[in-house]
Amino acid sequence: MNYRAETLTELLQARVQRGPSDPLLIFHDRVFTYGDFQREVNRVANAFLRLGAQAGDKIALLLPNCHEFLLAVFAAAEIGAIFVPINTEFTADEAGYVLNHSESSCLVTTGGFLPLVEQIRGSCPQLRRVISLQMDKASDSLSWEEFLHKASTDSPPTAVRPDEIASITYTSGTTDRPKGVMLTQLAYAFAPQKRAEALGWDERDRAIVMLPLFHVNALCHIALAMISVGGSILLREKFSASHFWDEAREYNVTTSSLMRTIPSILLNLPDKPDDANNPLRLVVALLPPELHLRFEERFGLTVISSYSLTEDILSILGPLDRTRRKLGSCGLPVAPEVHKLRILDETGTALRPGQLGEIVKQSPTVMRGYYKNPAATSEALKGGWLHTGDLGYLDDDGFLYFVDRKKDMVKRGDENISAEEVERVLNSHPLIAESAVIGVPDPIRQEEVKAYVVLNPSATPESVSPEEIWAFCQEHLAAFKVPRYLEYRDSLPKTPSSKIQKSVLREEAKFPKGMVFDRKAMEKKASER
Repeated sequence: MNYRAETLTELLQARVQRGPSDPLLIFHDRVFTYGDFQREVNRVANAFLRLGAQAGDKIALLLPNCHEFLLAVFAAAEIGAIFVPINTEFTADEAGYVLNHSESSCLVTTGGFLPLVEQIRGSCPQLRRVISLQMDKASDSLSWEEFLHKASTDSPPTAVRPDEIASITYTSGTTDRPKGVMLTQLAYAFAPQKRAEALGWDERDRAIVMLPLFHVNALCHIALAMISVGGSILLREKFSASHFWDEAREYNVTTSSLMRTIPSILLNLPDKPDDANNPLRLVVALLPPELHLRFEERFGLTVISSYSLTEDILSILGPLDRTRRKLGSCGLPVAPEVHKLRILDETGTALRPGQLGEIVKQSPTVMRGYYKNPAATSEALKGGWLHTGDLGYLDDDGFLYFVDRKKDMVKRGDENISAEEVERVLNSHPLIAESAVIGVPDPIRQEEVKAYVVLNPSATPESVSPEEIWAFCQEHLAAFKVPRYLEYRDSLPKTPSSKIQKSVLREEAKFPKGMVFDRKAMEKKASER
């Protein structure tokens, strides 16, 4: 790689100059070349300027996977605005919190989300403009066509520095509300380039993107990384197990970055004689060793392990050389000259290889901090290192092994769920005295959410049914956060700390002491009646 872009605009323009007619994006029946895409980015950027957007303004994106999402990201970056991706599964309460906390003045969304937007717009006084991809005369939104009408495709007269904030991405933490991670322009330029370089990607590669673009995996680790080397992207709205291999063959997909859930689902499909006859040569996913080897053998490709965070998108990757890899490890830091790892004990002392402690890291792409949360920022960045809240160890060769989370989190598929956030909602139910939430093992999604609830003395499981509790959670939490398992208990374990209590409950989950209900099983049974 002969260039080093330092902003998102430079990242795109460098590839446009090299191959303006090369394909960049395929979405539905539309193909964008690099030149096409740059002109559309300019058009969107100029349209934002015409609306009065300025450098530092926040532009929220409540969008499914679509080409407009990527256009808006690059356009915001081009004028120095800050894009704020919003999880499309958020409830009105959750989306409203992100809009208000980020002080977003503009929102780009689709017609399907306009009822949710109208529900919360009155409580978002700073939100001046809503742009909808579809025309909706019944709402006060501006259609995408009206927004772009007569906007110039020339580059806007703006200049952006590498150290300026490019995005605020909200991620679950140990508190009851998500925290806004501030990443710079340099982070979005440097980290994808280094990842693509480490994976050996080039302009001949095509990556399929089906994970949601509002997460850093899809946006940074696949889309931006592929753009940084001049490759192309096949964008899909979501993962489809029944279409995955057909589309990979039809569009000659060579690579992707996956979460553990997808390989598990694909391995559960019936075996076919031509399973290994596909163009995929490399996928990135952190899998248990047995699953890792099964996926490689059955589908005839290489799996590369990986570790990264929203707070620092510079990757840790397994080596391409299979003779050097260590199954079960996350790999080694890319850009090791500027990307450092340590394992610390609870006193902040560095530990020796093989000793378990908190994973901390330094790199030029570490977040600037949590937006409007100096206390959490100071805690996360103390001593000049990013404290990940994850537990692991390094071996003698510097390979990282992830073991557990120090933070009170549930890892469900590609979502990190704050146990405390779910507990806050459960405890706000008028007939629930207390609750505790843990993650329990799941063969497909790694973990599922289990809630223990203790009812008020006046209530019983018959008077406060599981369906009532789940419905209450669904009013206030995104669907992926709603507990799958619910266990009624007369009391919770009395322990010196919440952490120890959760450890006890994880052990007790193997042998339940109370009445346990499985939401998915009950929903399936109800649908079969």
